[in-house]
Amino acid sequence: MSAPARGGLLAGTVLAAAGVVAWRRRQAAARSRPNFTGAPVPLESRARRASGVGSATRVLSPPWEPRALAALAEWEPTPPQGRVGRAVAYLWASPVTAVGLVAGLAAGVAPVRRGGVFVFANAGGITGAVLRGCGFDAGAFGHVVVAAGHPDDELMAHERAHGRQAERLGPLMGPVYLGLLAVYGYARHPLERAARRAVRYAAGAPP
Repeated sequence: MSAPARGGLLAGTVLAAAGVVAWRRRQAAARSRPNFTGAPVPLESRARRASGVGSATRVLSPPWEPRALAALAEWEPTPPQGRVGRAVAYLWASPVTAVGLVAGLAAGVAPVRRGGVFVFANAGGITGAVLRGCGFDAGAFGHVVVAAGHPDDELMAHERAHGRQAERLGPLMGPVYLGLLAVYGYARHPLERAARRAVRYAAGAPP
């Protein structure tokens, strides 16, 4: 295993362990404070909740959230500029994209180039079963999007936001995402909130 891979694995393990500890502390705190003010706004349906988009998906930040992570929830990386910038971004995100290509191939469908990413729509196979079983409309892996159906523009804007995050985080995208998922869960995940925020901005809504 290469040094970067070992470093990424170590970072993911540390973040996951920290997430478990934080989750247990929050569960204990929630039992003593039943009126938790950081509850998410009710969503329209399980499918819309899983996709992370839609008009009713704004989620309040938890009161215990550090400022740095609150800022991460407002992070909107700009697309790379110029041929060299795009090449570097694609190269840096390539380990994450490779995972997406494997997931796409397991979906048993041919990819289509759309908005700078490869889209595996109407996924079948193992990947499609996992997406539908978890109630997710789609998943983004670097410059790959695997969708249970045919993603609309709103869903694609959400997934492209994750692609831009991967362009900046590169191989750390997986450990960072999973570590924060252990701490926050899906609805309050800072990177998910940032992606939903990007969709609202794209639609012309206020922050």
